[in-house]
This record gives sequence, structure tokens and C-alpha cells, in this order.
Amino acid sequence: MALFEKIDSPDDLRRLPLEDLETLAGEMRGDLIETISRTGGHLGSGLGVVELTVALHYVFDFRKDRLVFDVGHQCYPHKMLTGRKARMGTMRQDDGLCGFPHPNESEYDLFHTGHAGTAISLALGLARADKLAGNGRRTVAVVGDASYGAGVAFEAMNAAKELGVDLVVVLNDNEMSISPTVGSLARYFTRVRTGPLYTGAKREMHELIRHIPFIGDKVDRSLQESVSMVRSLLTPGHVFEEYGFDYFGPHDGHDIPRLVHTLRDLIDRGGLALLHVLTKKGAGCELAASDPQKLHGMKPAPAPKADGEADPPVGAPKAKRPPYTQVFAEKLVELARSDARVVGITAAMPDGTGLHMLAEALPDRFHDVGICEQHAVALAGGMAKGGLHPVLAIYSTFLQRAYDQVFQELLIQDASCVLAMDRAGLVDDGCTHHGLFDIAYLRTMPNTVLMAPSDADELRAMLAYAVELPGTVAIRYPRDAAPPAEGPVPPIELGRAVTLREGHDVSLVAYGTMVPLAEAAADLLSEEGVSASVINARFAKPVDTGTIRASLEGVRLLVTLEEHALSGGFGSAVLEALAVEGVALPPVLPIGIPDRWVEHGTRARLFEKLGLTPAALAERILRSLGVEATHAVGAG
Repeated sequence: MALFEKIDSPDDLRRLPLEDLETLAGEMRGDLIETISRTGGHLGSGLGVVELTVALHYVFDFRKDRLVFDVGHQCYPHKMLTGRKARMGTMRQDDGLCGFPHPNESEYDLFHTGHAGTAISLALGLARADKLAGNGRRTVAVVGDASYGAGVAFEAMNAAKELGVDLVVVLNDNEMSISPTVGSLARYFTRVRTGPLYTGAKREMHELIRHIPFIGDKVDRSLQESVSMVRSLLTPGHVFEEYGFDYFGPHDGHDIPRLVHTLRDLIDRGGLALLHVLTKKGAGCELAASDPQKLHGMKPAPAPKADGEADPPVGAPKAKRPPYTQVFAEKLVELARSDARVVGITAAMPDGTGLHMLAEALPDRFHDVGICEQHAVALAGGMAKGGLHPVLAIYSTFLQRAYDQVFQELLIQDASCVLAMDRAGLVDDGCTHHGLFDIAYLRTMPNTVLMAPSDADELRAMLAYAVELPGTVAIRYPRDAAPPAEGPVPPIELGRAVTLREGHDVSLVAYGTMVPLAEAAADLLSEEGVSASVINARFAKPVDTGTIRASLEGVRLLVTLEEHALSGGFGSAVLEALAVEGVALPPVLPIGIPDRWVEHGTRARLFEKLGLTPAALAERILRSLGVEATHAVGAG
């Protein structure tokens, strides 16, 4: 019987002899590879921390002690050991396990984390609360090397010494975030990796000196003062020691016996400790290890063909549509080739945002700042002042981290910059990654222009328009295939919407991805004898009140549609703008994301659950009109 079959909880793990843990880690790794190959998910990061996770749960009891993961995409082995191995096949599936730590799943998950850099702050807060309560709990934060590029990690370390707590920070150093780690801190870690190993010899020497009768303490203090400068130059980890953390490492993060021994020592000594472990992202899977960037997030295996289903003819054209990300990236390269002012900036997401294309085509015009969204935005402000026209490609949910810099370094300065907000709307990963708030958090500030394309050609046109427009322009688009345009794209004009069809019963005013949905719903309404106009709003700021006002003549219902939170979003902007102009409104039906957290699941399934399908939308409109459907519109 395999060892892993016997492990249903960390209690079972701690009953194993130390020498069996390596075998267990190998079995877990094989199970993880097989499962994620089927379901998709974060593969490389989890494979890299199997041994570390085993060692942590072997030494600590995290029902009592505290474990905080930074980001959390490396938590799959943790889930496997904490009673969820039977459900790993549901990872990131509808109603299945979340791809990140989630308190609703297990007592071992303290926070629902999905952004980088915050684990030390959270862990310090826990440790301080436990110290005041006097309960003797131990706290461990697991932080990747790339997360240290985020300034908040050092903000937490800067405050740690004053709190007087016991805290172990495990620096999981694999030279990667999603892409290779960049910056001076990454080069520092490289010097530590390649330098002589730092051991407990310094601590042992101090203990020896202090035990010399009569003069030991004085000699020890003098020795520490006299060699402190030399030590800081010769020993790795001195940066962390300046913050009050005792540094240990770097150690092999795949050597379980040494990890267990070291962690036990750290429990005994208390205080602030930083354990630096070297791991290999994708360890144990040749494909993931050789290309950890590509297999950071793995797509699920394609569904098997049905019986009798034939392969497409050789040479047959592919029906697959390019994703919005690819459309954006290709157009950006084209614009940069023709305009020397155009530069691209990303925050550790060159592949996810498509900016790797710019890096390959025009490397001098590409800038990856690491997991530092605040710096990315402020850098863009400086570039804009210097005469460039930066395009920041940042996920909508990650741009939230740089809200103050958008306000201070771009908008107040009237900087000419494009915010390309990828992953706007619903994504598979759940509420930490859904981009559902960018309209609300951007439209309230002056000097903003907000746009959203409804198809691939419109995105190309909007990006070309945005780099010619003064001021800050934000373009939102989803992680999804970009539908082709039905015909020629009308020119982009500031604050001008496009009427796609006219009707006299209902006015459907849609933004971005909701335009195809509005058109499909209008077709179903037509079958029920309801005539609907469809407006592609294009802009959430400024709102085209003239076009919308014209569509309201005699209609019985105004419907606004957006892939965004209803509170403060596009629908709110439309109603505010019409109210200011004194437009008499018919009854209004706002369609969007309700005021609650939306959990993970496939994008298509989430749309169904939220009623964002043509049939569900048509049915809601008919109910609002008091019309009984003669066709089964709700069946689709």
C-alpha cells in the first residue's frame, strides 16, 4: 500500500518515521502531476514545494500553529495533506476546490490569498495577537523570492522587530514568479545562492566566547561591533539581519531531513528568523522544470472525442479565435514599431499580458518591473513626463494595488498613458482574481477615459486611438477569445457610442463583452414580438448620453449590461449621466455582477450561474415587461 494512501491528515503524516518522508513526497508529486494534467491549475509552483510542505506539517501542528502562504498558488501539496486529497480532482472546477488557500475549505487555511507580498504582514498580525493572548502559538509565513520585490514585504519586515513576536519566514527561492524574477533583489539572491553556505557557526562562536570566565560577555560585544561591517559584506542574508531577522541558509529545499532538523531548531530558539530554502519550480516533472513559466498555470486536458467523431481534415482552417490578450499584444508591437514614443510596462506578467511579444520584437521598449504594480504606474508617470507614451499591461485585479499611484502619479499629473487592463471581468481563479471593480475605482477621478471593446477589431482600433489621446486612458478586456467584428469598425470618437440596431420596446445599452450578449438576447426577444435597440456604449467615461437618450424615445425598459460589479459600475455611470441632464427615464433593469463575492469556476459556467446568457437575459427582460414568453427562451 502506498504511503500517501495512509495520509488523511497531518496527524497521520507525523506518525511516519523521518526516513519515509522522501518516499511520501515522491508519491505526492506523482499524484499532483496526474491530477493537474487532467484538471488544469498551478503545477510548477506546487511541485517545487512538496518537500518543504511535508517538512512544515511534520514539525508544526497548524491546527494550533499558524501557516500563511504568500499568493497561495503553491498550496496544492498543503491541500493534499490537510484532508482534501480526495477532492483534488475538482481543483478550480465548478463547486470544487479553490486554486488558492480558502478558509471555507479547511481550518488549515487561514486566509483566502491570491496577491503577492502580504504574507509577512498577515503573519505578524497573527503573531502579535497570539502574543497578547499568551497562547504560545508559532507562526510561519512562506514567501516566494519574487514576492520580495513587492515593497509591502519589506514594510512588514521593517516593523517586525518592534512587535517582539516569534515568527519564521520561509523564503522559497526558485528564481521565478510566473516569469523569471527580475531586479537588483533577484541578483542579490543569486549571489547568496552561489556564495558559501551560511550555517550556525556564527551563533556557535558567540556562545563559545560568552562562556569564557569573567571576560566572555565583554569580548563578545566588542567582537560583534568590530566585525559587523566585515560580516555584512561576507555573509549572505545580511540584508535580512539588518531588519532584525536571524538568517539561516540557503538550504536545499528538497532535503527533508535537513529541513525538519532546521525547523525544529527554529522553534527552540524563537524570535524572528528567516529560513532561506532553494527549490526548483516544477521539480519532479521534466516538462514543468524545463519550462516552469509555461507550466506555471496548466490548462486542463482536452475532453475525449465522442464515439464516431472524426478528426478535422488535414489543412482545414482552425475555427479558434485569438484571445484578447494576443490581439492587444500584436497591435501594441505594430504601434511601437511605427511610434518611437510607445513603450510597454508589465509587473511580472510578460506572458500573461502578451508583452513578451514586445520584448522579443523591441527589447529596449519593454519593461518588466517584477511584482511591483505601484512602481510600474509611477514609472509610467515619469516616462510620460519625459515624452514617452507608456502602455501598462496589468490585470484589472492587480491594478487595484496601484490605486494611489494612478491617482497621484498619473491623473493629477495629467500624464498620457494607457492602462491595458487584462482579465477584466470573470476568470477561472475566483474572487481574488476576478476583475470586477476597475470601472468603479477609476471613473470617479478626473482625467480618466474608460473604454471597452466588444470584439477583436474594436480592441485594435481602441488601442491605436488611446496612444494618440492625451491623458490617461483605461481599456478593459477579458481573458477570453475575441469575437471577430461583424463588419467594418466605425471610427473611435471620444465618448461616442454606436447604435447596432434600433427598436421601440426596449433599449439595451451594453459595454464591452456584453455587446454580443445583448445582440443575441435581442434576437430572442424579437421572436417574442419585442423590439429591442442595441447600443455598443464603447465608453464608460465619458458616457454618450445623446445616443442613449435617442434610444429611449417611447421604450418601456432601459437595460444596462456590464461584466462588472453593479455598484458604481457602467450602469451607475449611465444613470448618473442621464439624471444630470434631466432625461426622463423608463423603468431600468441593470444587468451585471451582483453585490457578493463570486467563487471560482469556468468562465462559461459562471456566466450561466449569474444569468448572463442570451436566454436568461431575454427571460428577465420579458418578466420586467410583464410579457409571457411563447417560446422556451429560458431553456437555452
